[in-house]
Amino acid sequence: KDPFFIITQNHKLNNSESVKTMPQLIYFQIAGRGELIRLIAQVGGVELTESTEMPEGVTTAECGSSGSLPVLIDGDLKMNESTAIEYYVASIAPKFKDLTPTQRAKDAQFCSLKETLLMSVAKVMFSTKDKDELIAAINKYWTIMEDIIPEEGFINGLTYPTAADLAVVNICEAYMPFLPAYKIAEIDLGAKFPKLKALNDRTLAVEEVAKFVNESKTLKTAAFGL
Repeated sequence: KDPFFIITQNHKLNNSESVKTMPQLIYFQIAGRGELIRLIAQVGGVELTESTEMPEGVTTAECGSSGSLPVLIDGDLKMNESTAIEYYVASIAPKFKDLTPTQRAKDAQFCSLKETLLMSVAKVMFSTKDKDELIAAINKYWTIMEDIIPEEGFINGLTYPTAADLAVVNICEAYMPFLPAYKIAEIDLGAKFPKLKALNDRTLAVEEVAKFVNESKTLKTAAFGL
């Protein structure tokens, strides 16, 4: 069994039939910490419902959260932490069912890196919006990611993108909080991080990814005065 992920009973076969609930994401209608979850779900083939409000009778505390979002509910599973939710949704995605533990580990790494990058600019964008602070954060963390991205193909060496590549799309395309940070810092991603931008473009060329980006109601949504 894959040591990185546990598939819940909701997604196992029972008497030759699939007994399956539909995971519900509770989050704001912005990109933020929710967009990569949405993207992994759509590209991976997971039906995901959404709400901005907790279901009746369920509290954020039951999901492990003191009140912050996102949280995910899938049958008896109640969980928080956006990166953990990303791992889980990838683990139940039909598209990704044949990934090896090594490939899942690489996906987990890039999802976690996405969160590190997000936090590095979000804390500046929600406080000083200082250009030099943003440039310092981008130079530090984006350079690390740039150095481990392949010159061609997808991160896991497959013919299709996995969560790692989708994390790159999130970093390059999501408005909240990335695009305003690039604007203030006057960062041209293609010029400064060419491998990152090239991987983003390769991934966007995949039909399922392009469909998500074109149809998303949250990817480019601004909020909080940014």
